[in-house]
Amino acid sequence: MIAKTQLPLEFATDSGTTLPPVVGLFFGGRSAEHVVSIRSAATLHAALRAAGYRVVPIGIERGGVWRYMPLASDAFHAAVDPRACAVTLAPGRAGQLLPCDGSGEAYDLPRIDVAFPALHGPFGEDGCLQGLFETCGLPYVGVGVLAGAVTMDKEVTKRLLMQAGLPVVPYRLHRRGAPLPTWQALSDSLGPRLYVKPASLGSSIGTAPADDEAAFERALAGALEHGDKVLIERRVIGRELECGVMDTEDGPVASVVGEIRTGTERAFYDYDAKYADDSTAIVDVPARLDAATGQRLRTMAVEAFRATGCRDLARVDFFLGEHGELFINELNTLPGFTSISLYPRMLEASGVPIKDQVTRLVELALARA
Repeated sequence: MIAKTQLPLEFATDSGTTLPPVVGLFFGGRSAEHVVSIRSAATLHAALRAAGYRVVPIGIERGGVWRYMPLASDAFHAAVDPRACAVTLAPGRAGQLLPCDGSGEAYDLPRIDVAFPALHGPFGEDGCLQGLFETCGLPYVGVGVLAGAVTMDKEVTKRLLMQAGLPVVPYRLHRRGAPLPTWQALSDSLGPRLYVKPASLGSSIGTAPADDEAAFERALAGALEHGDKVLIERRVIGRELECGVMDTEDGPVASVVGEIRTGTERAFYDYDAKYADDSTAIVDVPARLDAATGQRLRTMAVEAFRATGCRDLARVDFFLGEHGELFINELNTLPGFTSISLYPRMLEASGVPIKDQVTRLVELALARA
């Protein structure tokens, strides 16, 4: 644990000089994307430090306990340290961390000026954590409570996009406890090739293709392990494209477009294709697109960003069908920042290095405060 005498000197408040803001980097979390979050935090930690910020790493265990990990730079590829001081935010205390390990010992913990969530999925990207930050009066990077909640639910996102006149992949919704649909009935209406996915999870966890009744039943059971709502979608034959959006003083701006090519050994861009060390997936940044299609996609990305109430940053994922039709697949309001993630690479290819990306995001959050 970090005793009072071990507070890092960079957080001293009596130095007589103007110090850079303290950024609380939150990572780990309770969702199935816990490990991905830790990898994103490693990249963000390095970028924030390179940008000159003082960084307070807050690792969140799978069970939800927050740990202050000031020496966590070597732990980002492992796990949240259960020996580190358990902490919480003090409501109304403008980002002051308080110990909550029950020992009664004295700790001198830093005060956070702005929170930077590096948490993917439920309890980090879905408005829950954002609501806590709002309650505590702490500025934070990323979407607000409402946009976090609606974009975390892929079915609600589709409704908003359709209302805005934007194209989405045709789908059906299944809720736990409802009569089980049959593959035949769904394939008659959506097509013979389907995807089954949880409505509120990312990184392709719980997602599986279903081309016959047996595969559909397995995929539906797997998706229901991750939530009560499941989307069953037409599988679009074509290309997977992505576009980053970042806010500026003049409004949201779209990055260059990236493309994911999974190779012939995988049916789709699943979790292993995204993160396994031996993945053979190929990412093209920028994607090889004609100028008109690229501009159309970038325009739609900004429209989707606005239609769902996003701010600061998001990654918008698309399918480009074999006949040139574009569909918005989903929005990620806290896209991955791992060493192989597309969002930072697309922004870098657009002329914004990752150090400038994090600087812009922190400044946007502080400006709102």
